[in-house]
Formats: sequence, C-alpha cells, structure tokens
Amino acid sequence: MKKIFIGICGFASCCWLIASLSNEAVLKAGEQTNDPVGEVTVSSESSLTDSSTVVPSETIVWMEENDNPNESLAEPSNPTESAEIEDSGMTSESDLLPEGSTSDISQESTVPSSSNELPTSSSSQSSNSSETTTTSMNPGVTESSPSSSSENRPNTSTTNSSVITTPSTAPSMNQESSREKESEPPSINPPTGANSNVPAYPAPTVQATEVLRQEVPAAFDTTSTLKLSEELKISEVAPSDLKGYELPLLSSFSNKNQAALIYAAIQQLGVEQSKDMTIEQLITQLYRDLFAIEIIEQAEKAEEIPSGSLLYKQEKSDVLLQGIYLGQNYYLTLIESEVEDDTGASSSQQQLSVESLESGSDYLAQPIPTSELTDYGKQLLAEYPASINFTENEAAKKFIATIAMDAQKLGQEYDVFASVMIAQALLESGSGTSSLSLAPNYNLFGIKGTYQGQSVSMSTQEDRGNGELYSIQSAFRRYPNYTASLGDYVELLRGGISGNANYYENTWRSVAKNYLKVTQALTGSYATDSSYGKKLSSIIALYHLTQYDRPKETQSSGVFIKGKAEIPSEYRTLMRYPDYNGINYNSSGSYPIGQCTWHAYNRVKQLGKSVDDYMGNGGEWGVKGKLLGYQTSQEPQAGWLISFNPGTAGSDPRYGHVAFVEAVRPEGILISEGNVYGGTIISYRVIASDLARSHLVTYIKAK
Repeated sequence: MKKIFIGICGFASCCWLIASLSNEAVLKAGEQTNDPVGEVTVSSESSLTDSSTVVPSETIVWMEENDNPNESLAEPSNPTESAEIEDSGMTSESDLLPEGSTSDISQESTVPSSSNELPTSSSSQSSNSSETTTTSMNPGVTESSPSSSSENRPNTSTTNSSVITTPSTAPSMNQESSREKESEPPSINPPTGANSNVPAYPAPTVQATEVLRQEVPAAFDTTSTLKLSEELKISEVAPSDLKGYELPLLSSFSNKNQAALIYAAIQQLGVEQSKDMTIEQLITQLYRDLFAIEIIEQAEKAEEIPSGSLLYKQEKSDVLLQGIYLGQNYYLTLIESEVEDDTGASSSQQQLSVESLESGSDYLAQPIPTSELTDYGKQLLAEYPASINFTENEAAKKFIATIAMDAQKLGQEYDVFASVMIAQALLESGSGTSSLSLAPNYNLFGIKGTYQGQSVSMSTQEDRGNGELYSIQSAFRRYPNYTASLGDYVELLRGGISGNANYYENTWRSVAKNYLKVTQALTGSYATDSSYGKKLSSIIALYHLTQYDRPKETQSSGVFIKGKAEIPSEYRTLMRYPDYNGINYNSSGSYPIGQCTWHAYNRVKQLGKSVDDYMGNGGEWGVKGKLLGYQTSQEPQAGWLISFNPGTAGSDPRYGHVAFVEAVRPEGILISEGNVYGGTIISYRVIASDLARSHLVTYIKAK
C-alpha cells in the first residue's frame, strides 16, 4: 500500500512539473507580441536552432502580415545605413528551366555598404541560420543549379522555414491593409486595382506536428505611410524615350535579322546625329553595317507589317521612307528636337525618335532582308538585351499582381522604372518564394543590414575575388511587409550609399530615359553577374512589365458604341476589314446566336480564318487557344481575337468575354463584339491601353 501511495505522489509531481513548464512556454510566447515583427521559429526537418523558442502546439499560428502595418511602416531607416545587397532566391524545378539551360546562375552582388567599401560578391544564402541553400533566381522563369541537392532546396510543400509565434488568441488581421491569402492553384487573374477590397482569412491555428505551407504574403497598398524622404520625390514623371515600346524577347522573332536591326536602331536613341543626316542615310548605314547590302526600295502593302520592316508612307504620287517599324504600332524615325544641356540652355539636334503610326495614313512596308549578318551584326545580336528564353508561369504572375500597384506608384513618385523594380524583385526573391522574402522577413531584394532595428541572420557565401567561395553569417533587413521592402529599395536607388548619394544615378528614370539603359546600368553595380541586365530585360519582356511604367489609369470597361458612325475618327480610319456580313458560319450550333463567342467565331470565319467549334466561354479562349496550338500574345494585333478574364471590362464574373480587334493605336484598341445590345446587333468599344496591354486579356490569332 505504501508503494502504491508513493507511486501516486510521484505521478502527481510529474504532472505538476509538466504543467509548470507548459505555462512558462506560453508566457514566453505571449511576451513576444510586443515585437511588431515577431520572433522567428526556424526549423529544419529534424531539429530547431539554438535560438528557437519552443511553444505548445496550440500557440503556433500562421500570419501573413503584421497586425498594425501603419505603425510598423513609420519612420523607415536610411537606406545608406548598413546597406548591402544579397541575392536571394531558390532553386527551381527542372520543368521551369529556360530552354537549353542547365547552369547555375546564382547572382553575385557587389553593392557598396555604408562603410564605402565594396564587399566581396556573394552568390547564395541559406533558408535559415543553420542550413545553407544554393540560390538561384526564380522569377517564375528560372534556371536551377545542377549542383544543388534536393535537401538544400526550400520546399514550400514540406518545409516550414519560419513561422511567427504568438499567443493562442491571436489578434485579427487588419482587413483594410491586407489582401486575401489565396489557395493553390494560384489564380491567373491579377487584381484589377490596388485598392481592391478583398477580405483576409483569419490566421488559422495549426498543430506543431503539422507541416506549415509557406505562401507568398500579400503586399499593402500603403505607400503613403512609408514616409520616404521628400527630397527624393519628384513633381513630374520623366517620359521614356521608348514611349511605351517594349523590346520583345529574341525568341519571338522568326527572323533574327529583325532583332538585330531594331536593337541597332534603338541604341541610337539619344545620340546626336549630324545636321544633314536623313533617315535614308541612317538606315543605309545600318544595312551596310549589319547585312553588307544596300537598300533596294521594294515597298508593298501588307495586311500585317512585320517588325523590322522599312516603313514607307504613300503621299499622293510619292512613296516616302519613314523609318524602321518596331512593332506594337511604333516606328523609329529621325526628327529635329530641342535638347537642354546641364545649364538649361536648349539647342536643336537631329535625333532618332520613337513615333506611333498616324491614323488615316497609308503605309507600305519592305520586309527585312534574309542576308547573313556581318560579324558586327552577329556581335550585336549576341548583345541583344532580352535574349534569355524564359518560360512564364502562373505563380510569377500572381506575385507580380501582388506588388505591381505599389511598384507603379513608387515609380511614378520617385523617378524609377517600376518595370525594373518588379523584375528585380522576381529575380532576387524567386517570385517571392525564397526564405528571405517570405514572412516574417519580406526582403525582396536581398538588402543586408537592419530596417527599423529589425534583421535576420542567415548563412551566405562570399567570393574572395578569385571565384573561391566561403560561408559567413550575415544580417539581412527584415521588413513588416512587401511595401516596406519596395520603398527601401527605392530609397537605396534614389538616395545612394554613404558618401555617394548618386551611386545609382544612372538608374533614375530622368537620367536613363528608358528601362533598357537601367538594366544595363545595374549590371556591375547591383550584381557582378555579367548577364544580370539580360535577365531583367527578358523578364520585363516576358511579363510585359513596362505597362507599370505608364501613369496609372482606371481600367474601365470603355464606352460602348452601337453604330459604326459613332466610332472615333482616329480608330475608324484604321479599320481595314469589311463589316460583318451577318452570316452564321457556326453550322454545329456550338455557339448560341448573338453571344460574344458566336460573333468571334463568325467574324474570323468571314475573313477566311477559323477557330475551334468548342473554345468554351469567352474568358477561356486564351487558355484553350494556347492548348490547341493557336498563337497567343499579350500584345494587341488588329485581326486577332481578344479574350477577357472573367469580370474584366464589365464581363460576366463567371464566363468572361471574347471580341474581335478591329484597330490598334498606342493609346487603345477598337473591338467589335456581340451580346451587348441583344439579338444579333454587333457593337464596338474602345479599350484603353492600360487594360488592352495587361495580363487581364489574351490575344488569339485565328488559323
């Protein structure tokens, strides 16, 4: 009996001891809530680091953002304070590799620190303080290192690299400052605006034994709370000398001579030409340099003017050479312009200029020659900026949609190109999948140091200068959200480094004049990777990021036009296709009469082309068309079909919409469509360029 009594007492004592330890752990977790960022519990598959705090399973919650973003965003630190850049990212799966690529392309950064010393270039960082991960970019278009083992890859489906520890009764998320955390698979429909009122899920409680799934955290559209230096703010947005033209991917050209000529001509932007230079003389010299041939005038009418063609204009009985057609309704020509020097004095100069096609003009084209490129031409083609053949994916599009509105606003207010900012965020953070960019760090650009006193220690590899790498622990800035990271990046580019405020001056919009010069300027200053600029330019081309360099406009549904006579003259004069003849070519009856799909099918059939009888709802035509082998694009083309994502431009939120592109101008497109006024009435509408060139639409070329 005595032994039984002693056993019972011993068991009770053990229970009391366990309960005490549990209460102490809960108390420690509760004390952490005063930290606006929260303590990171970094874990590997088998153990926690020494600095980790062990808490009961019921106290571990996953939160996307800090509960008080306005407080956490106040008074950001000076970017020159301990500012260094470290490349981040994650090794991607092989099916995301660019064609023909197997090499490790981890970046090496050489951004000066606040001490005015150039740190040794770095090429990797760890997923936490106890594990080293070989990094590479993953902009949704990434290349992976063949040397990286699977254990070193941050795996969003199996590894919890960091969680925020809070009491079990976590406060609710700020509904006005956060966007919904979406579940997989990611939506292909980016938000239509930065101020979308999307509710946020409450922070779910999970068990410690479960695996937490890291997801890309939402950004805040609270750039006004960043309190960036007023001295860096600009009163007027500097125009781009490309005027909206975006250099396409090299792989998009059927004839590489097109790319060589366009790039050679674009390089002349901003270069003063001799007073007596004519456009004929300039193009003649380009032809000699690139193809070793002379220009032979063979202008002819073409349904679609190929990029790189020589553009002619019919004026009465004369056919006059205008310039080089770049595509996207832009051409390059020679004009006389007024240029101001550093003193403010202006002078007249002959310069190349990007211009848009004029409405009502009769243009002719001379295709690019098929002659072999000269050695100079081959060298120029090898230097083509957007030459890396990346493949897009939906995760990257989702990431772009998350940060694009904030990047666009910051770009307009602080004299930087949002397209480059977004491309760098994609490249440096692996589309927001690197451990450094995920909660609670939100560091999109690999900037070292501290932010408002917050940092995270991670293992990184440094280069001794001879290619030999060694590992060290480095402190990286920790931000409360993506917006703070974007703002800090802007202050770095605009405010420079300690002792050299103009270190990144060549990346400013007002200085560089176009995004291509910015990506070139970042090569060697932001990263030592010699192909860094090409990667950025290729990402910009792939995802058409220059749309965010334009002033933000309301993506309205446009004005519906019932009769052709009401179409604005600048679009009506560009219409070259005959009116719809009213014939129903859809003999299978797959598209109900009067629907938008019915008109789209019949419109292209009338013009001698066709699409499949079963393309689905209007919003599905882009995806279905691509699967069926139709050529698709994000760039508007007259004679193509346009598919609107569900809910876009006033379309049904379930079915979307499809229409026919009648004419294209730089500021917008004209479409014809069915199912607006009912019956078989065909109406028209002008869609503004910001929507017409966004990821909310897809263009399909009928066969």
